Amino acid sequence: MKKLFLIVLGLVSFNVYANGCPGQFDSATGICRFQGYNGELVQYNMAPPQSGSRGTTPSKKIVYVSKYGAVATNEKTGISSGALNKDSIEEAKHEAIKACEQGGRNAPCKVAIWAGNACLAAATGKEGKKFRVFYTAREKPGQAEPAALKQCNKAGLKNCEITIPEGCSFP
Repeated sequence: MKKLFLIVLGLVSFNVYANGCPGQFDSATGICRFQGYNGELVQYNMAPPQSGSRGTTPSKKIVYVSKYGAVATNEKTGISSGALNKDSIEEAKHEAIKACEQGGRNAPCKVAIWAGNACLAAATGKEGKKFRVFYTAREKPGQAEPAALKQCNKAGLKNCEITIPEGCSFP
């Protein structure tokens, strides 16, 4: 089973960014700036719009973007894999299943959890001779792993441990 967990950890690579911003974050304005895939400067306003605010219209159009992540698993083998920072729920689910099935060697896989603009993690605990997996999604970095462990421990299982480290999908 340990080999299985190592495979899962090897297949799933998650990146966590401070404030959900992969580049420079200006806390005064709530603006995140970073280099896009095509080399252009990308800018997002990560601060929620303030209701009732009046003032000048910004010179640049600010776009709110969502990113999605998913984890898929094969219930017979226990092998899991995931996808992060996808532009749609469908794309995240498709990529997670594709990665999990490993070109058909681990089929069939199905989506265990998905989330938008959130972090995903999983913990596994032993119940007799069987293992149970607890998947969680949380909106803030650093909260998904403790929540998964808490669910596992609350179920009264032994040897609860993180088997899928926290990975986040943010704009």
